Amino acid sequence: MICDRLLGFTVAFAWGTMAWAAEPSPLPPVITEPACCAGSSRSAAISLDLLADETAWKLGDPTAWQWDSSAREWNLKRQSSYQPPYRSPANLAWFEPREWCSFSLTMECQLTSWNEGNNDLCIAFGGSGADRFYYAHLGEKTDEPHHQIHIVNRADRRAITTYRTPGTPWKKDVWHRVKVVRNAETGDIAVWFDENPQPILTARDRSLTWGKIGIGSFDDTGRFRHIRIRGQSRAVSSAPTNGQ
Repeated sequence: MICDRLLGFTVAFAWGTMAWAAEPSPLPPVITEPACCAGSSRSAAISLDLLADETAWKLGDPTAWQWDSSAREWNLKRQSSYQPPYRSPANLAWFEPREWCSFSLTMECQLTSWNEGNNDLCIAFGGSGADRFYYAHLGEKTDEPHHQIHIVNRADRRAITTYRTPGTPWKKDVWHRVKVVRNAETGDIAVWFDENPQPILTARDRSLTWGKIGIGSFDDTGRFRHIRIRGQSRAVSSAPTNGQ
């Protein structure tokens, strides 16, 4: 499989990724849809509901999260007590049974923190542990750490963004549709928000391949529902760790 072959190329692409992240492009790049998610592929027709079983999720701090069984949604209601090993989001919940390589992920999110800071929600992927994953930081405003695509690779988070808008246009008490596409063959990552035909964030990196999906925030609160994914997946129990 393409995703398995990519494991041998991670070191070669690391230096180039650092250069790409330094100066995000003024225009969004063309994102190549992964073959697994093209309309004619078998995996494209299989959409998995990640909220069908709430017990499939591992919560960094269970007291910070609340499951609403009637609405079938996760509510991150307060700051987590969990402390990650490296500078990265402290408030994440991970879907444990399966992991993905190339995929198309959709969900509805609602930001519930409205202070004077740079409020955010985060979507994580490619996770093989607390020290190795990607995440899209959907911050209200753009600055060095906010509104970026980051990699956590046994070190503090590092931005790998190649394009970004001025920020994520969250609205109070509104559910927003978010889509994340990852093409592991090309390294393309892109995030779309609501009905905008152009992505609000893009990156290109092949350091990590297979990994779990996560939701949460760096240090704010929010709600998540209608989480669905299609693409190349496998059971975690049969999967080697990224880079091992």
